[in-house]
Amino acid sequence: MERRMMVVVCTIALICQLGLAGTVTVAAGEEPTAGLNSPDAIKSVLEQQVGKRVRLKLESGQDLEGKVDKIGSHAVQLAELTGMEFFDATVKLDEIAAVIVKVRTK
Repeated sequence: MERRMMVVVCTIALICQLGLAGTVTVAAGEEPTAGLNSPDAIKSVLEQQVGKRVRLKLESGQDLEGKVDKIGSHAVQLAELTGMEFFDATVKLDEIAAVIVKVRTK
């Protein structure tokens, strides 16, 4: 933790010296997020989760949980589906109502 704080302080000092302090929009340790009003918000969130497990809530009300494998312009491929580990799924992006991601533990 102490080393990470030192890195953050050094980074901020370097940015200030370069005069770029006004252009920094993401705080240290945070992932950039897509604008919620963006038409590609679902796709952007899924791109950040490649290789990680997510749960998709579909427009039909069905849930699919698996590891994000690939993302195309119109669909996402999930691997190792929960409860069906030997199966993969390809889901159209416009059929996804929500992306549920585990971001913290107790």
